[in-house]
Amino acid sequence: MADPIVNSSAEQSDDESGQKTDPRDISQWPITPDILQIRQRNETNGGKSKKLGVTWQNLTVKGISSDALYNENVLSQFNLFGKGSKSPPLKTIIDNSSGCVKPGEMLLVLGNPGAGCTTLLSVLSNHRNGFAEITGDVSFGSLTSQEAKQYRGQIIMNTEEEIFFPALSVGDTIDFATRLKVPFHLPPDIKNEEEYAQIYKEFLLESLGITHTKGTKVGDEFIRGVSGGERKRVSILECLATRGSVFSWDNSTRGLDASTALDWTKAMRAMTDILGLTTIASLYQAGNGIYEQFDKILILDNGKQIFYGPRDEAVPYMEDLGFLCDPAANKSDFLTSVSVPAVRTIAPDFEDRFPRSTEELLAAYNNSSIKPRMMAELDYPNSPEAQQNTADFKEQEAHDKHKNLPKKAAESAGYFHQVQTATIRQFQMLWGDKQTLFIKQASTIVQALIGGSLFYNAPDNTAGLFIKGGSLFFSLLYPTFIALAEVTDSFVGRPVLAKHRDFALHHPSAFVFAQVITDIPIMLFQISHFGIVLYFMTGFQYTAQAFFIFWLINLISALAMTQLFRFIGAAFPNFDAATKASGFTIVAAFTYAGYMIPKPDMHPWFVWFFWIDPMAYAFEALLANEFHDQVIPCVGPFLVPNGEGYSPETGGGQACTGVRGAPPGATSVTGDQYLASMSFSHSNLWRNFGILCAWYVFFVAMTVFFTSRWKQVGEGGRGLLIPREKQKKVPKAVVADEESQAVEKPSENSGSDPEKSDAIIDNQLVNNTSIFTWKNLTYTVKTPHGDRLLLDNVQGFVKPGTLGALMGSSGAGKTTLLDVLAQRKTDGTIHGSVLVDGRPLPVSFQRSAGYV
Repeated sequence: MADPIVNSSAEQSDDESGQKTDPRDISQWPITPDILQIRQRNETNGGKSKKLGVTWQNLTVKGISSDALYNENVLSQFNLFGKGSKSPPLKTIIDNSSGCVKPGEMLLVLGNPGAGCTTLLSVLSNHRNGFAEITGDVSFGSLTSQEAKQYRGQIIMNTEEEIFFPALSVGDTIDFATRLKVPFHLPPDIKNEEEYAQIYKEFLLESLGITHTKGTKVGDEFIRGVSGGERKRVSILECLATRGSVFSWDNSTRGLDASTALDWTKAMRAMTDILGLTTIASLYQAGNGIYEQFDKILILDNGKQIFYGPRDEAVPYMEDLGFLCDPAANKSDFLTSVSVPAVRTIAPDFEDRFPRSTEELLAAYNNSSIKPRMMAELDYPNSPEAQQNTADFKEQEAHDKHKNLPKKAAESAGYFHQVQTATIRQFQMLWGDKQTLFIKQASTIVQALIGGSLFYNAPDNTAGLFIKGGSLFFSLLYPTFIALAEVTDSFVGRPVLAKHRDFALHHPSAFVFAQVITDIPIMLFQISHFGIVLYFMTGFQYTAQAFFIFWLINLISALAMTQLFRFIGAAFPNFDAATKASGFTIVAAFTYAGYMIPKPDMHPWFVWFFWIDPMAYAFEALLANEFHDQVIPCVGPFLVPNGEGYSPETGGGQACTGVRGAPPGATSVTGDQYLASMSFSHSNLWRNFGILCAWYVFFVAMTVFFTSRWKQVGEGGRGLLIPREKQKKVPKAVVADEESQAVEKPSENSGSDPEKSDAIIDNQLVNNTSIFTWKNLTYTVKTPHGDRLLLDNVQGFVKPGTLGALMGSSGAGKTTLLDVLAQRKTDGTIHGSVLVDGRPLPVSFQRSAGYV
């Protein structure tokens, strides 16, 4: 059997000494020894390689056309009958595609934007949500697509977007993934799960050269973090941390410099050869060095498969059809240009007989000798090799999975370990965004002081009844308003959780329970300092029993309302619907809590709001705790008649008026009478506490239920939303775009005058004569390890009519320089000068400078 380290089928080339060299000879690559060690460690104690392969036959994918995407307005959202009367139009995204990628092979999918490359990779990764119709067979080894759902953690897709929690550091992000993919049976040379996770983490960081970013935040548009190229590498490493068997990479070199992109491709080549992975990648503008690492090429155009065959036959095949390939050009660019009239070059003597349209290219491939050879591989799922590989794969998956997990669970780590790891990550996220945490706690103290000053030293008579009730209601209302932010946080974290669900890192319920565990210390601290200030400034009962009951009811109420808004955020598919529901919920909650409208005064039709309102049970418990066994004397305007000569001692016939629960002729009211007048009772205090706990558990359960059904970004399709009121006007405006026309672009002498067109454009543009310069530009930021210099004495200029290009490796500071020049930086220290025509930048510079 051949050594898997050297692929004998790769192209050979002559070096300067005349010896044959293989561009895919991985034996001399630095990463190869580490991968060999991983394979050796995995195969100890009888471990088997997890090889699958992907085969698809007659695959057709249809989605809902973007013409059917409408945004509802104020009126149309209530029209339940006029929307679904007609079935929406469908668009064919992939049309009758077939192919096979065996273990140890790499397939490069090429196509222009909109050709269907991402859709093909999604279906080959068993991500089928969001498509209206999928026909054809897709097999993973000898597993059907339905059977493969159980092993979704081994069939991985890296999407084009980088989706992370921005407050986490790079090291914590990768550490989270590696901890949850530690096999249950460890190799003999590994002492514990922590050691295994750290070894694999260090290997991943070193493989793409981002070890130096371990302590740096991942960041996003609002949080300063690593560069765009480094963030893309983090996305790649998170996928590799899953230790999957089938990998699909959707434009994973976007944002990477040429050297790093080639290093990633070589790493995938080495891992594919040594570990028997199945690798499918869709890349734009891949250099020849990257192109040479692949085994097979598949070209899509408008969803049609116009070529699928060996890499070394792709370019000669297209040249035989009459397309001219410049020897200095990228081969992948040449292959994607054959269907673009404005770009392709036709060889001499082929002007009248080359395939001009997608249909002609497809017909030429169907008649070629390459197709029958490639279609012969479609029987691979039924081959003894595939059957044996699949059996070994199932056995090894069961061997790596924790013994207490259900057999059909896609995760491999134990459930307790999932919750523990997710909880650690939640605390890391809180500390990563500690500024927000500290501001929230400081604002809570300020609000307690403000609330305490409003209800300060409420009297122990009838004049203080409404004041104390208002203070108790405020103690419930403020934490509820803080909890409202959970709706927004739910949609911020949803894409990350959906991605981790597809990676089978943890069950979605583990994330929910991690949030619940993280809430407890935060809420304990928040409710404690808020309650202490408000309680004693208002002047409630100075007994330990009354205070701790007040504290306990506020705590469970805050936890329940926090989980209620998480439940709302999880239950709705989009932020627009969730904000409507949460807005209605919070208004109904405080309106029908029993303070603004006492329960006896509620309309019978709406009193059910009271019974399903957690705040109502908490408010009754707080009032009962404060006023039970209290005798509240009537004073001031509540005592009639009132004035000189009238007093209770002289028997002046005074009585309480305007005080709920006061008996006729009495000059005081007991707390229990006041409670009874509002349909409250002290006997319900602990019953209400139990109901609040039940609401809390119910909201947690519903959050788990809906969180488990979150979709990943891209599932469900995307498109331009058309206002519902413009529905009838849209079909008239829809025309075929230029790229969809199967004709050559008009020649320059076909009736148009290019000089006249240029003159018209020049007249429409504003002539700019300003010179933009920057000199001795230095940018320094604060880090936990001290000051870090991101720009060091940078200078340059751009004249009108010239086009400047910033070039450099990933992480060199290109985006940082653009941010500084565009005046977009809000932190750090900037030294040097940025000038327009030698003068400092005007205040209006940001409005007049475009920055994308």
